[in-house]
Amino acid sequence: MKNLDIDKYNKALFFAQKAHQNQKMKYPSDAPYILHCVGVANIALVASENDSTHNLDRNLIAQVALLHDTLEDTSTSFGELKKEFGDSVAKGVLALTKNENLTSYESMQDSINRIKQQPIEIAIVKLADRTFNLRCRVSSWSHEKQLSYIEEGKLILKELGYSSEFLSEKLQSNIDNLTNEIYQNRQFE
Repeated sequence: MKNLDIDKYNKALFFAQKAHQNQKMKYPSDAPYILHCVGVANIALVASENDSTHNLDRNLIAQVALLHDTLEDTSTSFGELKKEFGDSVAKGVLALTKNENLTSYESMQDSINRIKQQPIEIAIVKLADRTFNLRCRVSSWSHEKQLSYIEEGKLILKELGYSSEFLSEKLQSNIDNLTNEIYQNRQFE
């Protein structure tokens, strides 16, 4: 396992902070968006510590996790990422970026297919992202949107679960917990 280079981590952290500086998380809605990026990086790095099967590049995991939404949610370009962080980081972030010209389901499947063509570290970041996002339900989302998000989580787990047993178990637990919470709340509506 490649040791984490704190300078590379910090460079990606500060780049992501600047790119997302005026954005807020969906839940909690008053939290700066960078907390999502750091949360995903933390989950992915913990997963890498629990993986004795693969020789993982923790720098690739950390940088891609911190930057994973920069192409999708900011004005950052692929060229900028490649110049600042190199080809493998930029391609990893690009694989995690949904194609907005496709339907929701098609864009998720397209992204999964591109992730599978990348090093395993990119699949770990995707599992970490969905694990973070499914930690709780977004109360402003409709029942249907919440269930759709859970179904996407199941697809991600099915397609990319091979990359991390640790994250597969955590994501499945989050899916189960959120599904139960949604149905319990639905009974009281």
